[in-house]
This record gives sequence, structure tokens and C-alpha cells, in this order.
Amino acid sequence: PELISEAIRTSFAVGDQRRAGDYYRLVDGGNRLLWGGRITTRVSEPDRLSELLRRTMVATFPQLAELGVDMAWSGRMAYARHLMPQIGPVEDGLWSCTAFGGHGLNTTAIGGKVVAEAILGQSDRWQAFSPFGIKWAGGVVGRMAAQSTYWWLQARDRVSEAFNQSAYISE
Repeated sequence: PELISEAIRTSFAVGDQRRAGDYYRLVDGGNRLLWGGRITTRVSEPDRLSELLRRTMVATFPQLAELGVDMAWSGRMAYARHLMPQIGPVEDGLWSCTAFGGHGLNTTAIGGKVVAEAILGQSDRWQAFSPFGIKWAGGVVGRMAAQSTYWWLQARDRVSEAFNQSAYISE
């Protein structure tokens, strides 16, 4: 806890300004650090992911080099071409609630509630998403495009950092 409190002096969640950024926050009363980042369109091995996230954490906060990683997990990142969640009926009796673009942990619960309300006939809030439609995202080619885009953003971040510039200077 002492190492963590020396490095991170806020109880708020923090996200950096890189294009392919990380986020972190204190948990368990400040005794633990939750660190997140990196996206993938394929399954990641927890050991490999642990090492990648730890390396990023130590590069950001060198004083945390003694900390280990207790747990790492990943999931496939889902994006729609229109960059909005895909919420709505696909066909009779089949609903979609997906493509939250890396923000699913905090938003899928309300998405699920919106779909449940629609199924029960209690609300038509799902129709706020209907202008965007349920669109096919390209299958394997779409996943390759999303992963390549993320790697391109990471490369741009590295170049900006090498020249000690903000990631958004030339946007």
C-alpha cells in the first residue's frame, strides 16, 4: 500500500490521454491497484497479458516495480462500424446488445436493462439506437481492421512520446 500511495495520490479513476491509453484506479481501500488497457480482437493468454500490463505500469510508475500482478483477464473487443452500441432486435425473439467498443463493463448493464424492458413491453428506449442499426462488422476482416487500427494508434503514441509530445498535438 505504501508504494501505491506514493505513486497514485487520488482515489479517482485515471485514464491517460494516449490514443491507445490505459486506465487505473485504487481498489480495496487503496491497498490494490486495478490497471487496465490494451485491446484485442482475439483471446489473450493471462500470463502474457500480465507481463504486458505490468511493463506498462512500471514504465508509467517506476516506483511500482516491486508490485506483482495477482490476476489478469481479457475479452474480445467489439466495435460497430458506426461506433455505437448495437442494441435492438435482430429477428423475431432474438435481440442484440453488443459492440460497446471497450466501454462495456460500465454500460452493458444498462443495455441489458433496455433490452429486458423491450422484451417485456415496458419501454421502447432501445429505439434510441435504431437509427444506427444492427450492422455486420466484417467478420474476420473486420476484426483484423480493428486490431490493425489499434496497433497503428499505439505506434502513433510511441512516436509522440519519443518526441515528448502530447498524443493530441497534431489531431
